[in-house]
Amino acid sequence: PCAVGFGVSTPEQAADISSFADGVIVGSAVVKIVAKYGENCVAPVAEYVRTMKAALK
Repeated sequence: PCAVGFGVSTPEQAADISSFADGVIVGSAVVKIVAKYGENCVAPVAEYVRTMKAALK
């Protein structure tokens, strides 16, 4: 399996990468959301993950 993830932060990027990779890794974008919202990050992270997941269908 090949997973790609350096610099992936948008649903469009994830969709593009999924056309040639087996997996898409998103890390820094989630960390930025956590840093921005702190203890209140659960809903924003969940929404972000939903948008990324929808782009991969």
